[in-house]
Amino acid sequence: MSDIGRRRTLPPGGTVAMLAMRDGWPVRTALWPGRADGPGSILFIAGRGDFLEKYAETFHDLVDAGWGVAAFDWRGQGLSGRLGDTPMKGHSTGFDNWLADLDELVAWFEQSLPGPWFAVAHSMGAHLLQRHLAGENGEFTRVVLLSPMLGVTARPLGPAMARRLARVAVKLGRGGAFVPGGGPYVTGLTGSVRQLLLTSDPERYADEGWWVARNAGLAIGSVTYGWLDACFRSLDALFSSPPALHGTGEGAAAVPMLQRITTPMLILIPGHDGLVDNAATRLALARMPYARLEEIAGAAHELLREASDIRARVLARVTAFLETGE
Repeated sequence: MSDIGRRRTLPPGGTVAMLAMRDGWPVRTALWPGRADGPGSILFIAGRGDFLEKYAETFHDLVDAGWGVAAFDWRGQGLSGRLGDTPMKGHSTGFDNWLADLDELVAWFEQSLPGPWFAVAHSMGAHLLQRHLAGENGEFTRVVLLSPMLGVTARPLGPAMARRLARVAVKLGRGGAFVPGGGPYVTGLTGSVRQLLLTSDPERYADEGWWVARNAGLAIGSVTYGWLDACFRSLDALFSSPPALHGTGEGAAAVPMLQRITTPMLILIPGHDGLVDNAATRLALARMPYARLEEIAGAAHELLREASDIRARVLARVTAFLETGE
C-alpha cells in the first residue's frame, strides 16, 4: 500500500465500536489484535481535538510489526459524544470525567488484548495518562509520552493572563464560549501558522482535512474558556503534593503527584513546541525518577505526523523503548 493509502485508511482486521462509559456516554474505540508472537499490546492515547483516523499511518505501522493496538476518541471529540452547547466546541468543566474514562478504557484495553501492556500518549492524552499513573496505577510495563501537555503556551496572552481570563469568564457564566481568536473548525491551509505549529509536513497536515471532508462529524473547533480553566486546574493538580495515598497517620509525608509515578517512561519533545511548554516538561522530569527525556530536533508538536525522516526516527525510538526499555 502507498504511503498516502496508509494515511487514509485504517488497518484491516480491526474493530471500531462505541463503548458506553459508566454514565452511558458513548466513546468510540478501535481494536486490532496483535500477532501471537508479537511484542505486546499498546494503548494509544491521542491529544486534544484528535480522532482515530489522524493516526491511521501509525496504527498500520504498529499492526504490521505485530503489536496489538487499542485506541479511542476522547469524550467530546472525534465520533464520541460531544460536550458543550455545540459539537464544534472543545469544552470541559473539569478533567475528572476524562480521568474516569481513562480508568475504564485502561480496564477495557487489558480485558481486550493480552499483555505485556504498554501505552503511547500524545499531548493532552499524555497529561491525563500521567495523572492516571500518579494515582499509583501500574498497569503498563513501559510508556512513551509525546509532546506531553505539562504546561501550555496559551498564545497570544501567555499562561498567566490566560489563566486569569479563563477563571473570570467561568465565574461570569461564560465558560462555554470560545477563547479569544477561537471558533469552529476551519480546514487548515498548508503553510499556515497552524500547520507549522503541528508539523513541518504539508502532506500529512492535509490528511486531517481529507478525513473531515469525508465525515464532517470528525471536525472540532478551538477550546472554550471552560476547557482552558479546567486545563490549568488539572496542571495544578499534577504538580501538587496532596496527602499521601497510603499514609501512616497525621505525620505521613505528602508525596508529590509526579513522584508517585513508578512506571518506566520515555518522554519525547520536539525541538520547538509552540503549543505546550517544554520548560514545564523539563521541570516535571526533575521530579520523575523513572523517566528520561529526549528532544527531537527539527520537529513540531505532532511527532508522529512529522516529515518522513523525523517520523521514522520517532517511531523507531518509541518501539525500541517499549520493547527493551533502552
